Amino acid sequence: MDEEVWSIIKYMPKEGCEEEFVAALDRLDMSHVMSNRYIKAYNGEIVQIVQSRSVDEIVGGQHAGLTWLDSVSHLLEYYGESRTDAITGILLPDA
Repeated sequence: MDEEVWSIIKYMPKEGCEEEFVAALDRLDMSHVMSNRYIKAYNGEIVQIVQSRSVDEIVGGQHAGLTWLDSVSHLLEYYGESRTDAITGILLPDA
């Protein structure tokens, strides 16, 4: 599948853990995607915005990403049962 895919992943570091979490982002290898950026939201969340060439590209990095997430779970507040609040979808063509 060659449709461009975007993902938005929100993380909420626990109080007092933000610096350690932000430092841990350097260990997350995102070299396989087109673009990867982080922003800090006003509510304290760290938001990751990822641009990928295809779903296959995302799947290829999934194991390493989940291993990294396991390594930082202790730094995060949960969104219900999940460590992240994420959404992924294909880029719509220009209208």
